[in-house]
Formats: sequence, C-alpha cells, structure tokens
Amino acid sequence: MAKYCVSVIVPIYKVPEIYLRKCIESIKNQTLENIEILLIDDGSPDNCGIICDEYAYNDDRIVTIHKANGGLCSSRNAGQRAANGEFIMFVDGDDWIEPDMCQKLYSIAKNTDAELVMCGMFREYASSSIEFKVGLEDKKIYVGEECRKLQEKLLEYNCNIAMAYSKLILKSFLDENQIYHDEELKQGAEGLEFNIRLFDKLNRATFTKEAFYHYIYNENSISSTSTDSNNELVIRCYSKILELINSSNNSQNLIPKFYNRFLYVIITTAISGFFNPGNAYSYRERVKKFKTYLEKPLVQYTINCSNLMGISRQRKIVLWLIKRRLFFMIDILGKLRKIQKVRM
Repeated sequence: MAKYCVSVIVPIYKVPEIYLRKCIESIKNQTLENIEILLIDDGSPDNCGIICDEYAYNDDRIVTIHKANGGLCSSRNAGQRAANGEFIMFVDGDDWIEPDMCQKLYSIAKNTDAELVMCGMFREYASSSIEFKVGLEDKKIYVGEECRKLQEKLLEYNCNIAMAYSKLILKSFLDENQIYHDEELKQGAEGLEFNIRLFDKLNRATFTKEAFYHYIYNENSISSTSTDSNNELVIRCYSKILELINSSNNSQNLIPKFYNRFLYVIITTAISGFFNPGNAYSYRERVKKFKTYLEKPLVQYTINCSNLMGISRQRKIVLWLIKRRLFFMIDILGKLRKIQKVRM
C-alpha cells in the first residue's frame, strides 16, 4: 500500500527564488496533507538546492534529491522513481498550484477509478492571468478506445492537454507500463512525447474544467529562444513523436494531426523565435538561419502538407508568407507580436 496519497514532483534548475518559494509554499499548504513533495535539484548552480534543503528540514513530507544536471526529463524520472505516493503529479519549479488541487484531483480519481485526471489551468503573464481553453468535456470519463481519441486530442494545438503538468497519474499504471520521460529529449516537446506513450496504454481517464494549475509564461522558453541547438532539439522531439505514431495502432488517425500540430511549431518558431525582436542576430543573419531551418526534411514536408484544420487566419497568413519567402513581413509581425505580449 502506498505511503502517501500523492507524490508531487518538482524539477528545479535556476529557478528565481521568488518563484521557487511560491511554488513550494503552494504545494506544502495543500488541503490534502497526506502528500510527499519531491524537490529535484538538477545540479542548479545557484541557491536553489539550499532553499530546497531549508524546506525539507522544516517539513518531513518534503525530500530534496540533489543530482547532477541532466535536464527536465531526467529530473522528472528521478522523482518518479523515488515517489511513494499512490498517484504522482508533476509541477514545474516556477509554477504554482491552487491549495485544493491535490485534494480535488485525488477525490475525482478515487470516485471514477481513473488512471489519469486532467484539470484546467491558467497562463500567468506579468500583469494578467488567462485561463486556458481545454478542448475536453467536463467530467466525462473516457474508457478503453475513447482514450485513443484522447490521444488524438494531444496533437490538437488548441486542446491544451499535451503537457506533463496539470495531471494526476496513477503511479502503479506508469510502473506496470514502464512509462518514463525520454531523457534524450532535453527540451522542446518532451511532455507531448511522454503523453503520446501514456495515452497509448491508458484505459480510463477523466477531466475537470476547474483550473488548479498556474503556468508562468516565460518569454525565454524554447519557443521564443531561437538558437540552432534549440531548433534541432525541437525537430528531434517531433521526429521521435512521428516514429511513435508510425508504430501505433492508431497511426492512421494520428498522422494527419501530427503534421497539423508541427505546422503550429513552425509558425511559432518563425514569429516568436527567428523574427522575435529580442533575437540578437541581424535581420540578414536571421533570414539566413531561417532559410536553413526551412530546408530540414521534416519542416519542408510539413509546410507542404495540406492539413490546415483549426489553424487561425493569422497563422495561415504567416504560413503564406513563409511559403513565399516574404521574411520582411514576418519580421514586422514578430514586432507586433512582441508588443502584444508586453501589454498582457
């Protein structure tokens, strides 16, 4: 029998102290007290490890695991292997959760016998908070092959369920199916890749539209930090996802949605990455690098794919500009997008 109801796993690397403390406080003050909190110090070179040890010293439910830097997936796996809870939950070190998140999701899981419970979430900007629109029916229980339909939903950009956080997962289910994060995928779409495998084995899941998770928007994330290495990591992630899909029994339904999802990635990489005003390269150098990016086989094939399902008019315009190599117009749109983000 599990020692705790829920194990909350928090990967931590270079998290600003104000965010880290808010994250840990939000977890330790949960209304469900029978939880353990696993703080994974991923070799952070700052004071993160000391702060974690401080909390662990004052609360015996908190355990700090200090490890050599191995990336987000490595940290999540370290926490999953050490967890003693019936269920596990991933919370990123700069995010925070509502005080009754564990209580509510655990209660739903026990009442529905679900292996997975998903919930609503907020995106937190500097001066505003926006609730994600999640494309699932509130309180619906997905059973058997309905979970394969959920797997398809992972690839729908506007469904907003492809992340590892904002979920409660039955640990024995993960253990029995040997489902861990792929540690070769250092960043990018590692959560989506994890979920593709998770949903492939899933037998029973449910969703509550109540929003319990607060995701801190970070403009320095991979989607807006355009470096050659980051772009390669994202492409590697999606190439791995395509391999998984090709070997899936659900591949016929997943493949069109995969290319649709990757179209969003290409468009976002253009606007928020290469042509983000914060990009330090000159306009000429950005154009040169973006042309190289467009020559990648997966990128080339996806751009020529005809599945524009659900893609907004604005994104279709960006795609049209990309196809016609009108980079100066994309540069203008990148500046406008930056202004919009600052105002949020």
